[in-house]
Amino acid sequence: MQASPSPVETSRIVTAETNADIQPTTSTDENIDVLINIKPQPFERLPISNSGIADIVPSSQLLQKALSTANLGISQTKLMGLANRFVSINSTNVNVSEPMEQWRKDVLDAFDSSLKDITRVAGMLVKLSNNKSLAFALYKVAAEEGYQNAAHYYAVILGTRSMKQKGGQSTSASIIRELVTAGHPPSYVVYADVLLAKATLNSTLKAIALLERAAETKLAMAAFNLGDVYRKGEAIDKDYQKAAYWFAKAAKQGAAEGYFMLGNMYSQGQATEDGKPDFEKAFVNFEKAALAGIVEAQFNVGGYYLEGKGVGKNSNLAVEYWLMAAAKRFPIAALNLGKLFVEGKEVPKNIRRARDMLNLAIELTDPEKIIEQHARALLAKLEHQKGKGGWCTIM
Repeated sequence: MQASPSPVETSRIVTAETNADIQPTTSTDENIDVLINIKPQPFERLPISNSGIADIVPSSQLLQKALSTANLGISQTKLMGLANRFVSINSTNVNVSEPMEQWRKDVLDAFDSSLKDITRVAGMLVKLSNNKSLAFALYKVAAEEGYQNAAHYYAVILGTRSMKQKGGQSTSASIIRELVTAGHPPSYVVYADVLLAKATLNSTLKAIALLERAAETKLAMAAFNLGDVYRKGEAIDKDYQKAAYWFAKAAKQGAAEGYFMLGNMYSQGQATEDGKPDFEKAFVNFEKAALAGIVEAQFNVGGYYLEGKGVGKNSNLAVEYWLMAAAKRFPIAALNLGKLFVEGKEVPKNIRRARDMLNLAIELTDPEKIIEQHARALLAKLEHQKGKGGWCTIM
């Protein structure tokens, strides 16, 4: 989600509350024993960067820690052997189909045919590696052996075209339908998204039914998406009471984005009985989301502290939260920090830090270049003050 900045010269606080469309991640690592039938497809060449193995797997130390922490049933040596062969095949062979079929057998042997462990290692590689090709290939192996969780992730990747494969979208749709029939809750969520995209009353009601079934299994993403359906009201009437209920449920089930959306609703009077904003409740929810690492919430909490909105005014805490957001490369946080350090009103003027934040804002600017324009204007202001001898640098 990208927030649209207001002019910083007239409004210091640029809010990330409106038009929020963030989506939480979800985990499906529970053991699902019922297998499904997926027709194996020949391997196509998968992309390998010039960095080769360095992009495919994380550093040796990080990989060792990840494997030992997750208690996965494969040694680092075996996994690296599979990774090296994978890179070699996809880098040099004209036709990868036959050697990759042997690689498929090697994977099953290395993992002692534990489809769950293959899937978990693939998930680990998705999080830790720049190049997701090996992770995708592992999902494919476990999926085509019938493991539901692997099939789900494999279908999602195919459907989003992040790995271009012939007939990928049709294969994805077929797998998701099979998973829905098999009663796989995360696939209910994916199929519900397809139905919601049609934006008709009938398709929306079907999507809600699927999401409710998934939410019954305590799948946080299903609850979050239900909240979003009722908040937006695109094919049904908006129902803020139901939206707040489902966002709260999602938050309690582990989706911190639910807290962010509750903060959003309270700040706009959508979750209150009288329809008026309740900034204290908004702050409480934004803070919970911020402490869970939601960057938009970190930005909003900083703004609330700076203005004393819903909480006691505290400029130092405002800076801390904006620094958290800037460290995650949230451009408006960097821009507003630069302005604070230039003006020296709520916090001491600090030209070096101002320059650093403004240059970061320029680097991270929005597509319309609005953030860059404001950042460059503030840098020009700094140079003008320097020419007049109007400031000294605070190190």
